[in-house]
Amino acid sequence: MDKSTGGVWRLRPPRAAARQQRTVEGDPQWPTTLMALGILVFVVLFWTIGQRTFISFNELFRWFALFAFAGNLLPQRWYAKRFAMDRLEWFWFNLLAVGPLLCCSCLALNFLVHGPEEKMLVPEGRAFNLHAYWREQGALPPHLPWPSAYDTDPEQARHALATATANDKVYGLAEGLFGYLVITEETEVLQLLRDRDP
Repeated sequence: MDKSTGGVWRLRPPRAAARQQRTVEGDPQWPTTLMALGILVFVVLFWTIGQRTFISFNELFRWFALFAFAGNLLPQRWYAKRFAMDRLEWFWFNLLAVGPLLCCSCLALNFLVHGPEEKMLVPEGRAFNLHAYWREQGALPPHLPWPSAYDTDPEQARHALATATANDKVYGLAEGLFGYLVITEETEVLQLLRDRDP
């Protein structure tokens, strides 16, 4: 008892203090880790696989919004106790972790699981970017067919190279798992000519 003020000292028992410290130290860090991972994976895959997939930015944003905000429609009682999150924390977790990771998973599946590849010769120069052209024009550029048996049939390979110049490019296209075309291969004719020369 404090004699100067007449108040009573309230001391916390040592066990209770230790128990509280263990609770603070044991706070789960996985939501923060998943949010950072989600942002990082989204940026990396957007600039790699996203630039080889024929999907408009508007449509990609709609898919992202669906994945990111669908979880916010769940009743709070379903996740508040299980994940120890309030409504605002759940909102940010869906926006920065669930949405990017699901969107990137679908992009990767569409790119990796695709149908048969078809190749085409694009005579637009070595600096040509097929994805940028499609994004601006909404269609593929003028092109010539490229033989699928180029690697196995020397006669077809010779005829195909006779119709191409060193600055042209050969693209491989295929329909992905979710119906979006993907660029499976991009090769310069100059490199093909070098490979054929002994």
